[in-house]
This record gives sequence, C-alpha cells and structure tokens, in this order.
Amino acid sequence: MKKFCVITNKSKDSSFETTKKIETLITSYGGSCVLLGDPLNGVLNSAPENSKGFDPEHASVLSDCECVIVLGGDGTILETSRAIGEMEIPMVGINLGTLGFMSCIEKSRIDYAIKELVEDNFTIENRMLLKVTSLSGNKKSTCLALNDVTVTRSGLSRLIKTDVLVNGQAVGSYSGDGCLVSTPTGSTGYNLSAGGPIVTPEAKLMCITPICPHTFNSRTIVVSGDDKVRIVIGEKKKLQDTESFATIDGQMAVRLGSGDYIDVEQAETVAKFIRLPGQSYFNVLNLKLNG
Repeated sequence: MKKFCVITNKSKDSSFETTKKIETLITSYGGSCVLLGDPLNGVLNSAPENSKGFDPEHASVLSDCECVIVLGGDGTILETSRAIGEMEIPMVGINLGTLGFMSCIEKSRIDYAIKELVEDNFTIENRMLLKVTSLSGNKKSTCLALNDVTVTRSGLSRLIKTDVLVNGQAVGSYSGDGCLVSTPTGSTGYNLSAGGPIVTPEAKLMCITPICPHTFNSRTIVVSGDDKVRIVIGEKKKLQDTESFATIDGQMAVRLGSGDYIDVEQAETVAKFIRLPGQSYFNVLNLKLNG
C-alpha cells in the first residue's frame, strides 16, 4: 500500500502530533498521505437522516485511497465505518482511547504498523454491516451499523414491550428494558453485557438479545445473516411506557412509539478491517477483556 488517508479524532490528538508522525513515517517509505483531520466531527448523537458521511470533497479524496488509518478509539472506528461503508476501503485503527477493541494497534507500535502496511504484510477481514431501517410515525430512515442497533426504553418509561419477528414470523415478545440486534463485530459490546454470546468477527449472522427481560426463559436467538429481523414496539396501557429509542452503534438515535418498528438485515457492503501479523482475534479478545 502506498496511498493513505488519516482520519483523526481531534479530541484524542488535539495537536495532531501523532497524526503528523504517521504522515512522516509513510512519506519516508515512499508513500503518500492525506490528512483529513476530523471530517466526521459533529456526527455523534445525530439522527440517521442527518448523518450523510463525508462531504463530496472528502469523498473524492477517499476514492483514490488504498487504506484509511483511524486515530482515536472504537467510537471513531464506528463513525468511520458507517461513513465509508459503500466505498469498502480497508481501514486500520490506532488506539488513542481506552479499551480499543477495534482500534487495536497501540500508540507505542505505530512505527511497526506503518512498516507492515507499506510492505503489504497484513490480511483483510470482511466484517458484516447491518442495514437498519426505522419507521417512526410516518417517517422512514435508513443507515448502516457496524456493531449493533438497540431498542431501549426512554428515561420516563418503565418496562417496554418489544415484539421480534424473523422473516415475518414471530419469534418472541419481551417485556423489559428493550432488545438489541448485534453483528459478530458488536458481539463483544452491549450484546455481551446483556448476556449474549461472543462471535468471531468474520461470521455472517445476527444475535437478537433481550435487554433485562422480565422473565426467566429469554435467551439470545442467533439467526443467519440472510434473515430479516423486525422489532416492533408493543402497546402498553400508559403512553409513556411505549416511549423508546432505536440507537445505532450507540451514536445515533431515533425516537419510537407504539406500533413503530425497525427492520434489520445484512447490508450489501462490508467493513474491511486490516489485521497485522500476530494480531489474532483471540489474542486481542484475551488482552482487552481479561486484562
């Protein structure tokens, strides 16, 4: 690889010191590097219809890019993966955050990482993306998700009822804090905390996991990546107990009410993650989750 773009979360590298170091390393190997700064700043916590990804100028630069280097934490990776979704440009994360499960290259190993990248010494993992379509009232919106989509009660709600259908067939009705649909990549996030399984990232499946269900026998349902999942907000006696949110990757939210729903299916595009030598998934899993 010779053509790189660097996306930096400026709250993690405010002086762009690490960003400029990467640029210097790449050019020293004869490569080219475009610094995009923080083009996604402000996307967090917006509605899906307001999250259009990169503007035309940045998209044009990216179209000639062989690799996107993301400086920040897992949140920056999630933003970037949605923004470049249809471009399918390989990306690699430099961890300037805390856990860094997806941005798994530590700052101390930047020199090593750049050398491996320019020498094409890596593998590419194709990670499943979700296409999430929400219907809120008469308003429909669609976006991508790398980790998960969750349907949860609002601050004033008590238990909410969620009805889950797979390919049009009812598979469960849950009263609790909500329900989530996770990709394999997102299986180590909210899904794991809610009692769901860990899934290797290149699998093609979805985990449907109830969140704090008010029952003994609610468990995660694992379905094929070819299936289509719908989560419907059920009716309750009090209007406030139907108030809920669909949240995409923990970063974008849509308000839902009784009868509203989200449809979740495998997207046509994938997120391409670069893995360097010695970075096996299970090594990273043990390091990040077991300390």
